[in-house]
Amino acid sequence: MAPDFAGTGQAYAATSGNGSAVSITRDGGITWNQVGLIDSEISSIIDLAVSSGYPQDNSIFMLTWGGQHSLWRSLNGGSNWERIFSAFLDGVDQIERVELYPDYGDDRKTLFVTGSIDGSPTIWRSEDGGQNFTERSAPLSIDAWAVADDETLFISGYDGSNGLLYYSRNAGLSYSAPAIVGNQPLNSIVLSPDYDRDDTILVGNSSGWVYLSSDNGTWFEPVPADATSPPLKGNVLVAFDAEFATNETVYAASDTADEGIYRFIIGRSTSWEQIDGTLPTDGMVSGLETATSGTLYATNAKADGGIERCLNPTYTLGPTFETVTRGLDDNATLMGLWLAGNQLWSMDTTNNRLLSYHDTLTTPVSLVSPADKAPGIGTINSDIISDVRLDWESLSGATDYCWQIDYDTDFSSVPGGFEGDTEASSAHLPPLNPATTYYWRVRATGPVLSPWSDKWSFTTSMGSETVAPEPYAPEAGATGVPTRPVFQWSAIAGADRYELILASDNSFTNPVIARLGEQALPTNAWQCETELDYGTTYYWKVRAVSSESLSAWSATYAFTTESLGTTAAAPTPASPSPPSPPPAAQTDMTDWLIYLGVALLVTMVALLATMIILVVRMRRP
Repeated sequence: MAPDFAGTGQAYAATSGNGSAVSITRDGGITWNQVGLIDSEISSIIDLAVSSGYPQDNSIFMLTWGGQHSLWRSLNGGSNWERIFSAFLDGVDQIERVELYPDYGDDRKTLFVTGSIDGSPTIWRSEDGGQNFTERSAPLSIDAWAVADDETLFISGYDGSNGLLYYSRNAGLSYSAPAIVGNQPLNSIVLSPDYDRDDTILVGNSSGWVYLSSDNGTWFEPVPADATSPPLKGNVLVAFDAEFATNETVYAASDTADEGIYRFIIGRSTSWEQIDGTLPTDGMVSGLETATSGTLYATNAKADGGIERCLNPTYTLGPTFETVTRGLDDNATLMGLWLAGNQLWSMDTTNNRLLSYHDTLTTPVSLVSPADKAPGIGTINSDIISDVRLDWESLSGATDYCWQIDYDTDFSSVPGGFEGDTEASSAHLPPLNPATTYYWRVRATGPVLSPWSDKWSFTTSMGSETVAPEPYAPEAGATGVPTRPVFQWSAIAGADRYELILASDNSFTNPVIARLGEQALPTNAWQCETELDYGTTYYWKVRAVSSESLSAWSATYAFTTESLGTTAAAPTPASPSPPSPPPAAQTDMTDWLIYLGVALLVTMVALLATMIILVVRMRRP
């Protein structure tokens, strides 16, 4: 017993006989796990199950054969193992498979094991990560299965005439009536990524057929629906695309040599399309998985075949596959494939090893500079921009990168010299044109490809920092300037408009006028539309703008407006001198005489009109 047994419940025991070992209990003797000097030989690995929370709990379950079947558990990523279940137990004939609840983790540690007791098909269920098991009978020997949650599972078997599929909603206490799925044993069953919503199940059998059910396994139809002969060959593995809910894409692969990997789009495709053109000759797929990132993986059961990896399996014009063999021993033969996050596991049957591959390059490169849509990049020298550099964040595990620039976002035909390879996380660009918009992107290329980064753009400068408008008016230091001054500056070739800023401080923190963007000025002269304050000092600057670039800001000029009650003096010519104005009294008399003459004229016109009217009346009969 451990010295602190009362608190930890930890003790050790040594046993003898078949399957003997040094065992440990952590619950006061209720359950025991074998941890050392274990009487067992591991001649082959049969099955594997990896926790979906592996990045946090590092939990792996492994089923092996060595005269008897053994189920092992590791809580530290495979560094140490404990045997938690064995066919050495009384009545247990064999253990065939192990599967975990899809959200296995700290809150739910449900796992299922299939096998037989005294010749009867059996399922064992544990709710505590393999410490305690409850056995349940199964309706038939299990060929393939899938676990939907800690209570729901699908199992398939063969009755000699048909492939049958059952499901249980209560962890194997009872089962539905079987659905008939073809006339051959089933090889693989997978559930849609959105199974909780769409009840969709995909099945591959042992003679080249693929079947689909969208009603939770009640009814299956072949894929394609009008198929009259097997579309593929041999044992078929199937997988859903990570975005199946929107693209309805599924994948299948055959363990028959040179059959490869296939794609089918539900409701659109009429036949299976072979999509992997890089699978080595005589390649035989022994495992097929899609990651949540959308990456498609397949293991090749041919010696030295490695892993097939594709970042864009839905790409219409043809996905790009890579064959990954880095780190494999000579003649390594991979069987099976398991995935958690971006880490994969497979069994090397040649060397009897469990192998792991950590794929850190499934995420795109993050761009740093120039910032997206950045204007005025670089300085001009002999009519070219020659000092632009791209920067991006390095990706863990990446050894090489490829960068590209282009005049548009297509990148279908990158001009010569507009792409390059580097081991660094930056690149100096070739000479560029001024006042031009360029698009750029980056990806890792070694040891494997990463997805392309986002597409960013930048626009090169219209010129160097010394090329900027020159302010003319108001001049620097001018005083007595009208409160609605006229601004003038030099024109810049290629400019479509000009941006002007006016402020009462030389830092332009709170501009009084900011004619920027759509408010920019169309010409190099403008009269202020805002009444400025009297007797106030103002600062102003201007820059040129084109549809694709902008210049540097001009120098900052300061001026002071006129004081209240004064006007700017008009310039007086020296010669000839204007006539002296008349005295004030003379001017007033002249005005009075004019008014008097006008009044007399009006009076005379009125008297004349009256006399005419009287004469007319006297002449009437």
